[in-house]
Amino acid sequence: MDQISFDDGSVAFKVPPFEFLSAPGFAETRDRLITGKLALYEGNHLFNRLILEEGRFLCYLAALSLHASQDMAQPSTWLTLGRLQREVTELGVASRNRVEAQVSCLRKYGFLTQQPHASDRRVRLLVPSAALLARDAGILGLLVDGLSDFGLSPTDGRRGPLPAELHRGMRRATLPLLPGLSRIIRRHLPLAPFFAHDCGYMILLLLLRGGRESGDNTISTGYQRLATQTGVSRTHVRRIVEAARDAGLVTTTARGGHDIRLTPTMWHAADRWFADKLALTDLLLREAVAQVQPAAAA
Repeated sequence: MDQISFDDGSVAFKVPPFEFLSAPGFAETRDRLITGKLALYEGNHLFNRLILEEGRFLCYLAALSLHASQDMAQPSTWLTLGRLQREVTELGVASRNRVEAQVSCLRKYGFLTQQPHASDRRVRLLVPSAALLARDAGILGLLVDGLSDFGLSPTDGRRGPLPAELHRGMRRATLPLLPGLSRIIRRHLPLAPFFAHDCGYMILLLLLRGGRESGDNTISTGYQRLATQTGVSRTHVRRIVEAARDAGLVTTTARGGHDIRLTPTMWHAADRWFADKLALTDLLLREAVAQVQPAAAA
C-alpha cells in the first residue's frame, strides 16, 4: 500500500499508509474525520450529488487543480472547458460530453462561472466560486488537522482553517497526481458499492458514524432517513445498501433498512481508505510547504 504506480514510474508516499493505520489513535482520528466531513457535506444535497461519485469527483478535483496551477502568461495552462475535458477523459472516468454536462451543472448552481479572458475575449475561462474553494479548503483542512495527530507531518500541531496559499499549493501538487488519485479510488474495490453511486460516499460516512455511535455497529434509522439526509430516493439508498450487503460490508435483518449492521470487513475497508487519504494528504502537504517556503524567503 505504500506506493501509487503510474505507467511511467511510481510516486512513493513520504509516509506510507500502513504507518498511519498502525499508529496509536488512528481510530480516533478516523472518527473525527468522519464527523468533520459530515459537518461539511450534510444538508447540502445539491453539492453532494454533483461531486460525490468517482467521475464527478475527479472532474471537480481536476477543475480545482487546473485553476490553482494556471499561469496567465501561458495560455496552455488556462482552465478552459477543452483543457478540463482533456484532463478528465485521459483518466478514463468520464467522456467529453459528461464533463461538459458536469460543468453545466456546476455553472447552473453557481459553483463555476465562465468568463472571457481580458486580452482575448474569444477564450472562456472557468472560474471556481468562492464557496467551492472554501468548501474544498475545509475538506483539505480536516485532513491536514488529522495529520497533526500522528507526529509525522510538517505541520504538527496545526489546527484551524487552511491558509489560502497552502490550499493553492496543495491543489497545484494534486494536478500531476490525478492519475494516482483515480487509481487509489479504484484499488479500494470493497468500497465500490458506495463510490460508484450518487451520494454513495455520503451514505458510507453516515453508516460509519451511526455504527460507531451505536456501540454495536448497528444502525436502526432505516432507508427513509438515510434518503432524507442525502437528498436521494429511498430506492436509491436501498440499492446501495443491498450492494454493500452483497459485498459483505453490512448485514440487514429487518425490512426498510431498520437493522443495518456493519461487518468487520466494512471497518477494515474504511480504515484502509482513510489511511490512504492521510498518506496522500501528507504528500500533497509536503510538496505545498516546499513551494510556499522558498516564496516566503524570497
